[in-house]
Amino acid sequence: MRLLTVGTGKGAGIAEMFSKSGARVNNVNLFKTFAIVSSLDELKMLRHIDDGKKFYTVYRDGEVDIRSVFNNIISFNELFEASLVICDLSDDFSFYSSMRVGEELHATTEEPRICLSVSPELDSPEGVNLTFMRIKHLMKSFDFLFLFEKRYGYEDVILKTFNTLSLVGEIDVKKQMSGEVVVDTSDFVNSLSKDGISIAGITNEKLPMKILRRLKRVGMSETIAERTERMMRMFDMAVKNVGARADINSAKKGLIVFSGDPDEITMDGMFECIKSMERINPAMMVRYGDYPVPNSNELNAVVVFSGIKKFRL
Repeated sequence: MRLLTVGTGKGAGIAEMFSKSGARVNNVNLFKTFAIVSSLDELKMLRHIDDGKKFYTVYRDGEVDIRSVFNNIISFNELFEASLVICDLSDDFSFYSSMRVGEELHATTEEPRICLSVSPELDSPEGVNLTFMRIKHLMKSFDFLFLFEKRYGYEDVILKTFNTLSLVGEIDVKKQMSGEVVVDTSDFVNSLSKDGISIAGITNEKLPMKILRRLKRVGMSETIAERTERMMRMFDMAVKNVGARADINSAKKGLIVFSGDPDEITMDGMFECIKSMERINPAMMVRYGDYPVPNSNELNAVVVFSGIKKFRL
């Protein structure tokens, strides 16, 4: 899934992270990255975004005009299947300019508009109120909104989560294989709800080298059981590691994605994870998929809960 990625204000740092370390398929970065900032110092700090794709604009008293900047972004004619606008809710410029970008995208494109919002930690009623009010405004400009709190390591969580999600449905020409259960862009979009926010969690587990796993292999039934138990354990950990303190029990939709060596991803494990997600809310609509990375020594699990309207302190 190719994403037109625009970082605004303090959110530009996350956009730069995608530019530097975003997922690649056929040696092409899936994140088509741009940045809009209101400070010369911030502009200088963006070393991994092409010079022609980072823009300065004036911001005064809550007013920002990004029309010319947006036209420059669209003029690159990047092919994308969805847009991803990164907003730092603690930064006034990022908040107002993200809303404007969302409005411009609505007027000029038909692709889904996703806002990736980062907020201060939701550890006080004041912080929750500010986050809630700004989210309400952003949801009017975007189709879907992901929320992550600025907790320790949150940037790495965002990078790994969206790298995994962007890969589903992609086919690497060199590997000439897709997942056993393919989730394409439309499936991903359909796993999100416009009525409420989305949150995501990820966990990964290092595996022994493939040759060592083969040497250790015992009976097939034991091997499948071991892989299934690992997937269930990783699912539980990903749920505990969701990026924001929101009430997942109220989620209307869910998504489960595993990426790694296809030999380590079992359908038994996938179905057990689906059952676990449905136990959180039996009314939840759950989708699932995988992205194979042959001979990988790492297995990743991502969970998404969408349609949430409640926070928890």
